[in-house]
Amino acid sequence: MITISLTGNISDHIIRYCICRSVAEKNNYKWGINPIASHDYYGGKEQMYFFSGIDYGEPIDTPYGVLPKGITNVWEEKRERHAGYNFHPFQPDIFDVPDNTKLVIYCGQDSNYLIKEKVKEWLQIKEEYATAAERLLNDAGIELNENICIINARGGEYRGVPSLFLRHEYWENAIQLMKQKNPDIKFIVVTEDLDFYKHYEPFSGFPIYHFGISTDYYILNHANNLIVSNSGFGIFPVWLNENNPYAIAPYLWANHNFGKEEEWANSNMRSWGCFTFIDRKGDIVL
Repeated sequence: MITISLTGNISDHIIRYCICRSVAEKNNYKWGINPIASHDYYGGKEQMYFFSGIDYGEPIDTPYGVLPKGITNVWEEKRERHAGYNFHPFQPDIFDVPDNTKLVIYCGQDSNYLIKEKVKEWLQIKEEYATAAERLLNDAGIELNENICIINARGGEYRGVPSLFLRHEYWENAIQLMKQKNPDIKFIVVTEDLDFYKHYEPFSGFPIYHFGISTDYYILNHANNLIVSNSGFGIFPVWLNENNPYAIAPYLWANHNFGKEEEWANSNMRSWGCFTFIDRKGDIVL
């Protein structure tokens, strides 16, 4: 059996879950995952409730830090230090782990860890949540057509971290680039931080919404045009979006505002193949 602990926020849960199951699938191992976050980040509630393909496998209720019964090995994602930040290069040996291994993932934001066709199955949105999302969009008068661009802005704890909280210039440059592609484009902001962004100058005049996690995910998974922040929440719905959206993202995922144009800060993100990256000047990075 392969196991992993779910820690952090919902995007962390998704990536850890999908890595664990991809490793199990590749090796024909069983898997077992405790659906509740190890640090009770969400008050003991499951977070991936709106996906129809989630299967936590063998029952696991071992406390965090204690290896489940039968687990005899630990595989740990490597961490390198660059410019004061942790960087996590892809490690292909994860697919060579023996059975009865616990995976320890700190970041994992690299599509090479995943089996995409399987992830599509696991992260199908349940019909009732898709229907609810469509109803909410209809009530708000939102049609996700080619003339609509969804801006997914991360606020919250990012606002206290200058290296992560994106500057005005990023959003302004991305908006201008989107307008060059389609002069008739209209913008809608989707964010978990309504109170902050409704007074945010770059989004002046744009309607701003937070419908809830499941509907916000649905929107990112069905939009034709997107501008995303450097947040893990935007990765999977864009990567799995069958509309092949035009999605603008910050080139330096971990250090866009400061430092040198260092490839380490973006190398994992290139693996997803679904983003158009822009640098601090607003130029597309090829």
